Amino acid sequence: MANDIFYVSIKTSKAVNAYAFTRSETGILDYAGAATPSANELSRMQCVEGSAYFTPSWYTYLPEALLAEISVYIPVDIKNLDANQYSFLLHVGALLLAVEMRDSLLVAELLHRRSMVFANFTPILLHILKPVAPESLFAWIYGGFHGDGNFLQIYANDAPVSTGETDTATILYAAAREALKPEPSKETAEGMFIRYFKGDGNRKFNFTMGIVGAANHPWVDSIEKFEKISGAATGFHFADDPEKAGKKRSEIFESLKVKVQAEPYNPHDHNAVSVFIDDLESVLKGARSKCKAGYLRSTGAAILRHARPNLYSYESSLWRIGGNPDYFENAIIVRLKF
Repeated sequence: MANDIFYVSIKTSKAVNAYAFTRSETGILDYAGAATPSANELSRMQCVEGSAYFTPSWYTYLPEALLAEISVYIPVDIKNLDANQYSFLLHVGALLLAVEMRDSLLVAELLHRRSMVFANFTPILLHILKPVAPESLFAWIYGGFHGDGNFLQIYANDAPVSTGETDTATILYAAAREALKPEPSKETAEGMFIRYFKGDGNRKFNFTMGIVGAANHPWVDSIEKFEKISGAATGFHFADDPEKAGKKRSEIFESLKVKVQAEPYNPHDHNAVSVFIDDLESVLKGARSKCKAGYLRSTGAAILRHARPNLYSYESSLWRIGGNPDYFENAIIVRLKF
């Protein structure tokens, strides 16, 4: 009997990508990577809706690249599909999209939110996570309020991951080991990341991180004003063309310029890295001026500064704002490249 084959299709405004999974005669699910099934093949399969993890309405802003339609294709004659396998197939599409878009923080958030769904498929999970695992681990433990205390114990113990593991940092660390080359007896966890981000001169980094301290800086205030004005404008045009009205709002967020830069002069923290974003109120008035939105978390900033002490300005962009508009701490996500 031939292996069963399943496809997870992810459709965005830019492309349609498909990924294949197989199930052996003994019932073992495996990942077969990117695939190009024909329309005829898909038409002969059952199609069910995949979980996108997030609802766009949760977010003040989401990039178009994350607005995806996820479909799971299952053989018509499938027999004895395990409930855990079915759940995994329905939820893995969002993770594949996050990896594809190198949204390192979203990868970690998905693992955390769906830990029980992914727990029984550790080997597949490690393979999928591998391309972004170091940056996802970094964003999770040093880029917000999750903290690094648990990871420091994981790093010190240096134990292999086992099937059924649900801890986000443990899973990401296991997937990142080959790239990070940890040596707990010789260096600290921070030292490991400093070495990693120093790179070999040729490696380029591209990942997402949350910012902290947003409630203490003026940029957040401009969001509230913008939301009132854009909400009224969207409502006014909604009956004419709701899609166009909503798209215009997203285009404004997408147009905002971001500057992430070092503050070695900061009297409180010489390793501080601040984040400035175009002020929305100024944009609405036809002008552009940046105001401070917050900082990278101090521990993560210190790692980046020690790794690249001569780098003062990071190529950056606003990636998403979510999901609770009343609580902006760690909800403003920026993309960094260097």
